Amino acid sequence: MTLDNLVGISLERIEPDASAIRRLLEAAERNLKDAKIEALSNENRFDAAYKAITQMANLALQASGFRTLTSRSGHHQTMIQALTKSMGLD
Repeated sequence: MTLDNLVGISLERIEPDASAIRRLLEAAERNLKDAKIEALSNENRFDAAYKAITQMANLALQASGFRTLTSRSGHHQTMIQALTKSMGLD
C-alpha cells in the first residue's frame, strides 16, 4: 500500500504548507505539555495526549503532501495507520 492508493478514498493530495505544519507542531507541543499536568484528570490528560498524537500524524501526512478527507469516518485512524508511510518507515 502507498499513500497514493488512498487518494479519493480517505486522503487527498495537497501542497505542503510550512506555516500550517509549524502550527500543528506548536499545537502538539502544547498538548504534550498539558498531558503531563498531574493536576488534570486522567481523562483530560489522555485527551491531550491523543490530540497531540493525531496532530503529529496529521503533520507527517501534510509534510508528505496529503491530508485526510475529514468528511469520511475514520480519518483519525487513517492518519495514525498511515504514519509508517508518511514517515517513510518499514
